Amino acid sequence: MVRTGAHGYIQYAWESTFATDPGASAYTKPFGLQQAVGSVTLNNSRKDIRKLNQVEREAFAYGQQNGNVSVDFVLSNPWIFKNFYGAATTSGSSAPYTHTFATPPKTATSFSTEVGFAGETENISRKLLGCVLSGFTLNTAIDDLVNCSADVAFGNEGDATTSLDSTPAADDINFPYTFAHGALKWYNGSSLATVAEVQNISATFTQNVNLLYSIGAHKATSAYRQGFDINGTFQCSWKDNNMLQQLVDQIDKPPTSEIHSGSSVALELKFTNGGSGAAEKTITINLYGVAIDTHNVDGIVPVEPVFETINFEARGATVVCVNPVAAAL
Repeated sequence: MVRTGAHGYIQYAWESTFATDPGASAYTKPFGLQQAVGSVTLNNSRKDIRKLNQVEREAFAYGQQNGNVSVDFVLSNPWIFKNFYGAATTSGSSAPYTHTFATPPKTATSFSTEVGFAGETENISRKLLGCVLSGFTLNTAIDDLVNCSADVAFGNEGDATTSLDSTPAADDINFPYTFAHGALKWYNGSSLATVAEVQNISATFTQNVNLLYSIGAHKATSAYRQGFDINGTFQCSWKDNNMLQQLVDQIDKPPTSEIHSGSSVALELKFTNGGSGAAEKTITINLYGVAIDTHNVDGIVPVEPVFETINFEARGATVVCVNPVAAAL
């Protein structure tokens, strides 16, 4: 009888050495709540060997091993940002603690992922080593959760085992953020002001990371990151000409190429449970060097609300997280 996802789990562990299994006890981190593995794909880059005087393949050869896994989840904990920023800086002597992710390193942060499934006739435990997060997107809309998706590339997988973790990693924050827990602020020319009646927002982090292979091995030996890109979009009620004028000014009034100058925060996206003291659980994404890509008005129709949609890019961001966890995982 076919089995459902109730018989499976996914968890990950940071690697101290690229593509080296950190050990069973290290797999202590879930991506978030309501995790769902979209797909796990492994490729061996098969090469066909042909021969003169026949049409059939003569043999097969194999190139580099590589794979991908996609994970969807509901935002709860902030630890995934270590992929982009390295270890967080933590402050506070008692709960709540503040964990700040800032200044992305030039090197890639790798991790190992375990995917477990209790099949009808055999348990299956796969260890995906040398994982790197190629892309991460979070989005929410009216009457929805804060949904996240992670696209992971990996360059090393060995034989599957039948040993499953009897107590898979649980979320240490365990708070599902929804649209109602979010707030968006935008620099209006003089200060950060709350954007009213936001309908939806999406932000994507892409570090353009690549696996590195070398002669003598089919599996990846390292990974390197290239340009770090942050972009997104949001839709809100069309109340004034402010954001449209900011787009026009990027062209008409050089060197006003950004919404705010230098490393000053131009866009703040904050999710909080509304708690205080040790009960606070907050994730704040502060974007700087923000530029508007496009401004779009979604039609002016009788008796229908009118919204404007802003597509933006940012040079960088810092992520500040407040929660009762003493050490960032």
